[in-house]
Amino acid sequence: MAPLELSRRELFSTFLGAGAAAALGACRGSAPGPTFSGEIVGANASFGHLLRDGGGRLEPGQPPARVGVAIVGGGVAGLSAAWCLARAGVEDFRIYELEEEAGGTARAGQNAVSRYPWGAHYLPVPLPHARAAIALLAEMGVARALPDGSVEYEETQLCRAPQERLFIADRFYEGLWPGPIATEEDRRQVAVFDAEVKRWAELKDGQGRRAFAVPCAYGSGDADVAALDRISMADWLAERKLGSPRLRWFLEYACRDDFGARLPETSAWAGLHYFASRVEGGKSAELLTWPEGNGRLVAHLARSAKGRVVPGAGAVEVRPSAQGVELRYLVPRRGRVESVIADQVILALPRAFASRLLASERDRPPPFVERFQVGSWLVANLTLKGRPRERGFPLAWDNVLYGSESLGYVVATHQTDPGACLEREGEACARRAPEAGRSVWTWYLPMTDADPKAGRAKLLGLDWRQAAELCVADLTRAHPDIARWIERLDVMRWGHAMIRPAPGFAFGPWRKEAARPQGSVFFAHSDLSGLALFEEAQYQGVRAAEEVLAARRIRFESLL
Repeated sequence: MAPLELSRRELFSTFLGAGAAAALGACRGSAPGPTFSGEIVGANASFGHLLRDGGGRLEPGQPPARVGVAIVGGGVAGLSAAWCLARAGVEDFRIYELEEEAGGTARAGQNAVSRYPWGAHYLPVPLPHARAAIALLAEMGVARALPDGSVEYEETQLCRAPQERLFIADRFYEGLWPGPIATEEDRRQVAVFDAEVKRWAELKDGQGRRAFAVPCAYGSGDADVAALDRISMADWLAERKLGSPRLRWFLEYACRDDFGARLPETSAWAGLHYFASRVEGGKSAELLTWPEGNGRLVAHLARSAKGRVVPGAGAVEVRPSAQGVELRYLVPRRGRVESVIADQVILALPRAFASRLLASERDRPPPFVERFQVGSWLVANLTLKGRPRERGFPLAWDNVLYGSESLGYVVATHQTDPGACLEREGEACARRAPEAGRSVWTWYLPMTDADPKAGRAKLLGLDWRQAAELCVADLTRAHPDIARWIERLDVMRWGHAMIRPAPGFAFGPWRKEAARPQGSVFFAHSDLSGLALFEEAQYQGVRAAEEVLAARRIRFESLL
């Protein structure tokens, strides 16, 4: 795709908002080039476009190989399916992954300074019903069962303080609520919202299920919960006359963070789920994080599939055959299509992608496919040779800019920097990052256009220089000298990053229809949950694997 033809002002206005363009003093014409290096890495968009345009009709040049279970897609869902099969003693599986590295949007990178995330970067401590996530963390040595049945988590894996800060006007403040500029009316409305969240977090239905849970399959399906899915979060707030600009900014930040969508495009069920699903005993779950983010979880899952991942293999077609199910895949480095015959196939892909592979759906996709709206993201990793100038509360793990279209940045070295001590009245001192030293910051910008296709086209039209300019311009608001500290800035364009839980989607019939197996073809992806969370992707992968185990009549202890 050709780069977008935009002036700097138009670039900043299009991606960061008109206010940002004016505040940054962006002028028409060219600007000096960056003094640092970098490139666009990762996600193979060109192959996706080949598949969309009919590449699936290519013919293999040699007879198919044989495999027991073919897993298409090496993201969290596909790796979790493999992990589940391996736990049950099944070894005759292969994972066919388009990229050279598995992990999907939980992938990580590494350089001489640190490991760092390319997407998902934390996991809230699971509540007791999330058995698969707890089992995984126990295998990793992160979780340990206690005699009383509770679970203890390795303290060094929990996010260290200070955890969050927010930049407003000319300095950083602790936390993400914009309290320093809040009015009495803002605070009153926040209290109303908090009371609603508390009520939903404590509510149990007649079967003892929480109103909101992660994975969402464990949550209630009662009518009062389902009714929340029929309206947007914006309408839910309007019904309660909660129009505080500060409250709306805070809630929209949450929706952009987890769903890549704004309040009008997010169902009230999803918006409340964000806040109520991880509260237990009146406390929100602590966060587990690592320098590489959820890449740490992916690495452990991948070990279950050691030697069984086929990288650089882009699936192009899945069709029934007399011997089972035929999977055809393109190997670009060999310049040919190859194929395997499998007893079962697990399509661990976004459901719309899976539909393009299935011979039965490719020419006439089922109507539910259009209901799966997927947002896109720009992610940049900045390698810094020192600490930029700033004011206010010290560097935290999560650093957010009030009013920005971006989500700010997380600091990969936060968990490993020894730091110093921040004196706080009435509390033990909290650790903070050192005043100087090399680091890696991961910056996130979701495309929140009402039409996700328009956002995706906009994203894929960015070249490296434009993406780097956006990142630096946004961070300059909080760090005026950021550019001089950057050694390298690499960019990932996630064209299909996360499912959007639009009003009506979570409790509509489409997720159930999309997840229904077709003979020996099974489906697994977080979009089948309607929420792009690690636990949801893991749940869907484990569910599909357990369906395969049942079809094979293999006895297993369910993780669900």
